[in-house]
Amino acid sequence: MSFVLAADTSGDIPRKEMRERNIEYIPLVFIIDGTEYPDNFSDDSEFKWFYDQVRAGKLPSTSQINVATHEDFFMSLVDKYDDDILYVTLSSGLSSSCESARLAAENVKNKTGRKIYVVDSLGATISQRHVVDEAERLRNAGATAAEAAEKLAEFVTHIQTWFMPTDLMHLKRGGRVSGAAAYIGTALKIKPIIFIDSLGKLPVMKKVHGAEKGIAFMAKMFADDSAETPHKFYIASADSEYAEQLLSAAKAVRRDCEGEIGWIGPVIGAHTGCGAVGISFVSDIKRRY
Repeated sequence: MSFVLAADTSGDIPRKEMRERNIEYIPLVFIIDGTEYPDNFSDDSEFKWFYDQVRAGKLPSTSQINVATHEDFFMSLVDKYDDDILYVTLSSGLSSSCESARLAAENVKNKTGRKIYVVDSLGATISQRHVVDEAERLRNAGATAAEAAEKLAEFVTHIQTWFMPTDLMHLKRGGRVSGAAAYIGTALKIKPIIFIDSLGKLPVMKKVHGAEKGIAFMAKMFADDSAETPHKFYIASADSEYAEQLLSAAKAVRRDCEGEIGWIGPVIGAHTGCGAVGISFVSDIKRRY
């Protein structure tokens, strides 16, 4: 092993799989009715439980990982391993967890002399999953942590990710859209299309009438912008009825690429609500926006 690979759990890779792949992790936290839960899911039933809570009207919130918690995690890795550490985080455009990780890494370096390379995924859920996959490939190929961190800083800019939330009323309850916009949008079946931009933020790029048009649009973006070399792409599902449909549409335009449906976990699902669906893929071009 050329370096220790670690990540927070917002990449939504099942924790059992992370352990099998020798990827260390620190769970983020979500909160329902004042009770904190670690984002530590491995089984479909756990993800379904979360979305059942949302469908029942619960409004989950999330908690960021602070400097002290990151420092404790990094110290545990320093005690466990002799190699340098590379750590992949949730987008700095969505959370301060990335900055707290960097501060903690510097504190640990000052205390122990050990190097911890923090990689900002500029993404979340399936977008971050691409970064962890590539980091694992680099680790297994023998790259140093420094080499991998440099390559990943460029790699993340070539990940294109589109999402379509479908529950505007959940967005209203969370204060992300106005009541009028939610009611009118729901009545007219308007679906916002969101892109993870170059800063790792989530601007609305387009609004379409109906989920079918949203799926067609995302499949077209995949057809137009996906890398020429065959690669794996991911479909993200917040327990969405549209996930298989988007997977089929994407496979129809790139039969040479492997696709996999993954969960949108509770950290991002707390904000999207049920039914959101998205696609993430590698591109030859950098993010345009």
